[in-house]
Amino acid sequence: MSASGPASGDVAFPPGPKAAPGFRLWAVLGLAVTAQTAGSIVSQGVYTLVPFLRSELELPLSAAALAVTALNGGQILSMFSLGRLIDRHGERAVVTVTMIGMGLTAIAGARLAGSYASLLAWLVLLGMFYASVQPGGTRAILRWFPPRHRGLATGFRQAAVPLGTSIAAALLPWIASSSGWRGALVAQGLVGIAGGVFFWLFYREGDLAEGGKPPRIPVRELVATLGRDSAFWPVVGAGVAMSAFQFTFTAGAIAFMSDSFGVGLVAAASLFAFVQVVGIPGRVLLPWVCDRLWPGRRVRALGWIMAACAIATVAYLFLPPGAPAWALYPVLALLGIFGIGWFPLYILQIAEIAPKSAIASTVSFATTLCMVAMSLAPFLFGAVVDLAGYRVAWLLLVAPVVLLVPVLVRLPARRA
Repeated sequence: MSASGPASGDVAFPPGPKAAPGFRLWAVLGLAVTAQTAGSIVSQGVYTLVPFLRSELELPLSAAALAVTALNGGQILSMFSLGRLIDRHGERAVVTVTMIGMGLTAIAGARLAGSYASLLAWLVLLGMFYASVQPGGTRAILRWFPPRHRGLATGFRQAAVPLGTSIAAALLPWIASSSGWRGALVAQGLVGIAGGVFFWLFYREGDLAEGGKPPRIPVRELVATLGRDSAFWPVVGAGVAMSAFQFTFTAGAIAFMSDSFGVGLVAAASLFAFVQVVGIPGRVLLPWVCDRLWPGRRVRALGWIMAACAIATVAYLFLPPGAPAWALYPVLALLGIFGIGWFPLYILQIAEIAPKSAIASTVSFATTLCMVAMSLAPFLFGAVVDLAGYRVAWLLLVAPVVLLVPVLVRLPARRA
């Protein structure tokens, strides 16, 4: 079925950012945010189910955590292929089908999984479907929004990830407590299906939709084309380094703060939640400020954000046990703003470097590399902690971030 034009009687948006008045631009953003939020509830909700899987199935923590590994592994397997499909057939069709597929997979896993091993297989498939949401949503922003609005729009869309995670963390444990992990997984599936149907009913393709299918760029040619842009590989390196940092912080912060600051796990979890909450406005405000004050200098801004994140990390690392709130909370706030808020600038810069006919493919390629780092870094960090302690582990983790700062800030400004 073609996604390029509405059926008779549909309420559709006119093609392209030039033809779309302001209200319709933000309506498109609302659709992208809704899809991302629904996808995050389904995928990130798996994280919140780990304690219930551990309890109900009597698993060790390491085995229960394999649910997250299976989910992320599925994304790595399919991310690039789905990006290619989106560039070929449009985000409306591919995101709709995969979100509905994600929902059906969650329900099937809840109903049909007879063992933990079979549940892991279903979660791999769920992750494979979820992988379309990031490249599809990013492509939608570029196809509808002019450059002056892309930073703010991307920031709002990316804020949907922690928003969906927060909703999942608030609701799914309550459902799992009364109906078990299977009931929670069914609820996640219904959210995914609803999100897919909503996206299909209301979203329409942007400026590339009317010209037919774009020519397919071979993978080697795409990588070679991207490599000719002097900013591409440094920006990808920044994404890999910051992804490793952010997800290692997510995995290890509660234990580190409990051990180092002399607080209990509940108090440490509250401090971690504070970082996440601060990160939501950080994802919106950083790209907006960058595009308003430094148009064309997004790569340099990313470099300075990474520098600020590194400084905050060192301060965090050397805070004394029993640090007072006036010292602790500002450092954690900086980690939230810069350690979480960096991502919209990164993903938007990758998308703008991409050839117009391969936006989703490029985003998928870069995101796959980041996901490999996200999967490996927490394990390596833990191994270093066991061998040499937290300080060495944190310093090694932040070292690639520091090394990439001068590379990024020296890159020339780009035309806004």
